[in-house]
Amino acid sequence: MKVLHVTFEAFTATYKMPFINTGTAICAPVPSYSNIVGLISCCAGRYIDKDETRIGFKYEYRGKGKDLETTQRLELDSKGNLKRNPEPGIVTREFHTYPRLDIFLDNIEFMSCFERPAGVPTLGRSQDIAWITNVEILEMQEVREGLIKPTLIPFPCESIGGRVIRYCDYYINDRTGYLRKPEKMILYQVVPESENGVHIRRDNLYRLGEGPEVIYMHALGDEE
Repeated sequence: MKVLHVTFEAFTATYKMPFINTGTAICAPVPSYSNIVGLISCCAGRYIDKDETRIGFKYEYRGKGKDLETTQRLELDSKGNLKRNPEPGIVTREFHTYPRLDIFLDNIEFMSCFERPAGVPTLGRSQDIAWITNVEILEMQEVREGLIKPTLIPFPCESIGGRVIRYCDYYINDRTGYLRKPEKMILYQVVPESENGVHIRRDNLYRLGEGPEVIYMHALGDEE
């Protein structure tokens, strides 16, 4: 199978941990598939549909940091309407340093989007500006097992451990001025970081080259 391989690097990355909205803003260990859909859409300059491509990825970073950030708060006026609170808030926000994100798409027609991106790619927030260091076409072979680097695998996968996180794969975000609508929420296991990868056995695995490393190719909204 031919796949498009694109590598992003940055100084920082900030991927929000879902459902944590108070205290320290913890950084998720890997991006969600909806994060990657947004990244592809940014480079393509258009809203991409969830059936346009399957997505595989692996993610790594060198370290973590924390920063203090002021926030704009809201309050209720005497009539019960929301208004801006003149006193700013403050939050401690965690981030990753020197991240690298490799994505793999089975729709190779997206290649031109990464060779000449329409927007500025970011790894999480708008200040996490990334640059593209590699765009290439690879041949991958479907296999049943191999060694996998940090990514997201649908729960349960008995051959690996890892933290369990509930993510939304895809958002309907095609109306300006309206809130986005989440699609199906799915439980995932985060493949833990290791030097050579974690041994995994399941379907939708594809081998990179002749080595033992594999990539899980995910269909958006598909629990299997």
